[in-house]
Amino acid sequence: MSIYFEPRIADVMRNQYCDNCILSVITTLDNFDKKIYFHNDINNLSKLPPLNIKVFNNGVVLKNHVDPKLLSVISMDLKPLLFIVGAFFGMIVFLIVNYYIKRKLSLHSLILKGITRKEFIPYYQPIIDVYKNEMYGCEVLVRWWFNGKELILPDDFIPYAENSGLIINITDVLLEKTLMQLSSVNWQDSSAIISINMIPGQLEDKQHMREVVDLIIKSSISPKQIAFEITERMSFSDLDKAATVIDYLKAQGINVKLDDAGTGYGSFSYIQHFNLQSLKIDKMFVDTIGTHDHKLFVLDSIIAFGKKAGMEMIAEGVETKQQSDYLLQNGVYLQQGFYFSEPLKFEQFCIFVEQNKRKH
Repeated sequence: MSIYFEPRIADVMRNQYCDNCILSVITTLDNFDKKIYFHNDINNLSKLPPLNIKVFNNGVVLKNHVDPKLLSVISMDLKPLLFIVGAFFGMIVFLIVNYYIKRKLSLHSLILKGITRKEFIPYYQPIIDVYKNEMYGCEVLVRWWFNGKELILPDDFIPYAENSGLIINITDVLLEKTLMQLSSVNWQDSSAIISINMIPGQLEDKQHMREVVDLIIKSSISPKQIAFEITERMSFSDLDKAATVIDYLKAQGINVKLDDAGTGYGSFSYIQHFNLQSLKIDKMFVDTIGTHDHKLFVLDSIIAFGKKAGMEMIAEGVETKQQSDYLLQNGVYLQQGFYFSEPLKFEQFCIFVEQNKRKH
């Protein structure tokens, strides 16, 4: 009686490379070293260590012995293929890395050129006091008018600009244009606020902030109408130095707010360390209104904290009446988002301001 237990692949390899190069041995766990069955052991393969061992649930053990010559032949046959595959994937990795480096260098040079040409322009998103039903002010958001032809959104350049430090120069261009544009429509005759984002690194550089304040003072806009929002995508490296700069800005009448409260590095510890009196509630939490998302409890906690601390609170990302009403009922009167208006270029924003004036 014959038992044929070898996989079909064994025959394929044997016929292609050599005869009697593979031996399968069946034993049991009780007789692991006892050879019960062989399939042609002309080359004494059973004396070699098995290439693999398979133990079945019924205690049967299958051991496969392979002639080293077969392994050597297969290895030689595979080397050209492995070399080609390795070279192919290596080339792909090289091209990807090369593309990334070139893109990074290209983006850096393009941003520098954009700063020189002052291609970075302000878009204005109104902030509404829903309790008084009037405009509280606006947040200034940057857009890149590349080569005067193509509008590039912040997500495509802000992360790199922040990491490279170029955001400081971009903000300077943005602030200069904002002051010039809003002065031309007599913004200074109102009490409306202009909010502009600042990264922690900017608020640690007192000399640069002095230059920023000088720029504001030279315009017709009052420093009391300016607010800087601390973005938390990056952390402060020196809290004490930042506290000194923030105190200086406050002394000039400029308000400093915590943006995206509850989502960043320091959040409420910043409020305590810098003695901030204004915070912005992130869209992440506003989105939970009307849902069973557990973050709704976080929103309620932030609001409760703001009330207890007597802080000015602004909710951003308000997109529905339900969200606006919930926030109003919970004492958050200052709101911004698509429910009121998307970010507007200057000409559109002027129309919005005029329409808001006519209501009153």
